[in-house]
Amino acid sequence: MIKINLLPPELAAKKAAGAAKGAPAAPKSPLLVIGVVLLLLYAVGGYMGYLVYSSGVESDRKLAQERAKKEKKQKELQRLEKELAAAAADREEIEARYEVAKALNPDNRIYWSEKLNMLAKARMDLAVYITKLSLTEKVDEVETPESAKRREEWRKKKPAGVPEPAPIKRPIINQSLTIDAIAYGRDSQEKLNNVIAFQFALRNLKWRRESGEIVRFMDGMNNDFGQLRQKTDMVGGVEVLRFGVVVRAEPQTYTGEQPQSASTTAKGGGSK
Repeated sequence: MIKINLLPPELAAKKAAGAAKGAPAAPKSPLLVIGVVLLLLYAVGGYMGYLVYSSGVESDRKLAQERAKKEKKQKELQRLEKELAAAAADREEIEARYEVAKALNPDNRIYWSEKLNMLAKARMDLAVYITKLSLTEKVDEVETPESAKRREEWRKKKPAGVPEPAPIKRPIINQSLTIDAIAYGRDSQEKLNNVIAFQFALRNLKWRRESGEIVRFMDGMNNDFGQLRQKTDMVGGVEVLRFGVVVRAEPQTYTGEQPQSASTTAKGGGSK
């Protein structure tokens, strides 16, 4: 059957438009949605990968920089260790020479010229005559406390490339004066009394220096005298008693104290 539209053209167009609005929309393709999602995930993954890669490159760069700094510091440390070892060796040599130089002027130095003047005074008023004087000297070496401490620290640490420090030794001077003499007397007892009186005079003898300072013969000396063998002898037809005394000085060394002034030690008026 044939339908004839008798409506005017304007009404027919409105009716056709109303029919189009009421019709359902065509469904979207699921493949398109999945593709869009995959595209987004790929973009996000690529961006994250770029961030991870960039972070790794930066970390490698910083690591290389730190390694270069470490190697530079190690080389600098090795150079300083060599310089320190050389400086330590030079210091030890200087200390060794200084110890020897200090030993030439010990704190308790004995001025033997002054002692000899005292000996002449000690025999006055006594029938005692000195026949021989002998001065002996022995030098011992003892490691300084600073050297021993430095070597002990080295043994505990044993630093690589640093040799063990050489010991620094301080000279210690040991001196002794041997006095050979003869004593006169009318008999053996008087001769022996003169020997005893001479030793007593030495122990108690005082000496006034030109500076006014009072010193004793026993200053810096050991109070115990060594005794040599006594024997009777004839001198010029007169019977005498030969005897000997050994006076030992205290060990002389440098300890850092102010040494005794030597300006007028060998000169004195001999006043008591």
